[in-house]
Amino acid sequence: MKKFVAVFCLLLCAATLQAKEKPNPADFNIKIHISASENTPNPGFPITVDAVLNGKKVKLGGGNSPGHSSSSWTVINPGDYQIRLKKDESEKDGSIIRQRYELLLPNGDTWGCWIVGISE
Repeated sequence: MKKFVAVFCLLLCAATLQAKEKPNPADFNIKIHISASENTPNPGFPITVDAVLNGKKVKLGGGNSPGHSSSSWTVINPGDYQIRLKKDESEKDGSIIRQRYELLLPNGDTWGCWIVGISE
């Protein structure tokens, strides 16, 4: 009986950890247009995208999309998306490099990314 209770508790904890609420689209209040996406050999940012964010041309880098392992690379389709600022770790000189964002994907998952480049 004790083994049954222990196994039941483990299964319940595992199910609870996997059950993740979908993000609220209203929280993603910034519009972004992605014009290109590519896989890179950089393990820190295996996916990069060229985008226009707040009128600036930027390059965003981030990990794999949710549900994809490191051996299953993916790209993000060009188009318009919603994004939100998660953390501002930019320099005090006003640079936007290292601002952390979260992009809302069409399936309701999110992609964590950082500004890794700026162009004119």
